[in-house]
Amino acid sequence: MTYQLPITAHLLRLLKKIKTHLLPTFGEMTGLFTYRKFSLSDTPPLTGKVAVLTGGQTGIGREITTQLLVHGIRKIFILGRSKQKFSEALEYWRSRRYTIEYDDKSRLSFVQCDLADIRSVKDSADQIMKATDRLDIVICNAGLGIANQYKLSPQGIEATFATDVVGHQVLVTLLLPFLKKTAVDYKTDTRIIVTSSSLHSLCRHLDLNLLKSPTPTRPAYYDGIWRYGRSKLGSLLFTRELSRRLLADPDPASKNIYVNAFFPGNIATEQADVWKKYLGGLLGWLVKKFLSVFGQSTEDAAASAMYLAASKDISDGAGTRGQYFVPIAKKRRTSSTAEDMILARSLWNWIDRQATETLGDEWPDSRQ
Repeated sequence: MTYQLPITAHLLRLLKKIKTHLLPTFGEMTGLFTYRKFSLSDTPPLTGKVAVLTGGQTGIGREITTQLLVHGIRKIFILGRSKQKFSEALEYWRSRRYTIEYDDKSRLSFVQCDLADIRSVKDSADQIMKATDRLDIVICNAGLGIANQYKLSPQGIEATFATDVVGHQVLVTLLLPFLKKTAVDYKTDTRIIVTSSSLHSLCRHLDLNLLKSPTPTRPAYYDGIWRYGRSKLGSLLFTRELSRRLLADPDPASKNIYVNAFFPGNIATEQADVWKKYLGGLLGWLVKKFLSVFGQSTEDAAASAMYLAASKDISDGAGTRGQYFVPIAKKRRTSSTAEDMILARSLWNWIDRQATETLGDEWPDSRQ
């Protein structure tokens, strides 16, 4: 009895700490908790604006496209690999109220692009800049997801990382002058939004030498999940380094570009089917079912994206830059690795070298 009370008191304090601090943190980072800090109905009008959205024809991207259309966007360039999926999505958008009329294709333009291929990204950026007079929003949403097969890009970079990180950095770097010009010509701010994930915390160390490894470096059952987490870590490092560079840029127009990242949440899209391969049919089905009941909806994911793309909260006062948001529109800390600015700069310069090797004089060397 002498020691029971102190032990009991200690356990109570520990449980209180877990309830007060650890569970909310875990819940927010994993998307098990949803904080409704923004509603799609709060989205300001986007009349006259132009957006680029990668992966805008399926899953979360399709809903983001829907919301951009509903809120009056003038034009969306959708970058993707499958023209067929875009055509299927077009029928979906036509069926949704307040999106597009059946014979109105002018607000949507499909741009064929393999984000894993630096040359393809360059061609896509050139096509966009020839087709519009302004660019207000770039949403880096496309990604390979958790892949159970190990593949390399045309430049010999692990395919998930090449798609999720390398392709987006190359695309944004090529489009930056256009974003700056829009900010100046139209006296507005422009936005870059990057889709990331809570699984970025799985990767605590980023070895740049392994990005071009010809074979997996981890057990097969774990490797695909880890590579996905690594790519989402890379997305956050890219977001923060880009934001730092824009603030350090002597060009005043750069200060009017706001870059942030978000975790869409746990959503039972087609990508959730991958758990059937990792966990088996029944257990994988149960995971997807759990996500459909306790996770977020595609509308929830789109709400965070629209908050970062359109809300005046982002550009008011000192502005919100290089931050990470969880569902819905709640700012959250990331892993310490994702906040390592030395690593962020090293990764940026590594990607810059890959682009220089591929594009040569066509590439704007951005190493700093």
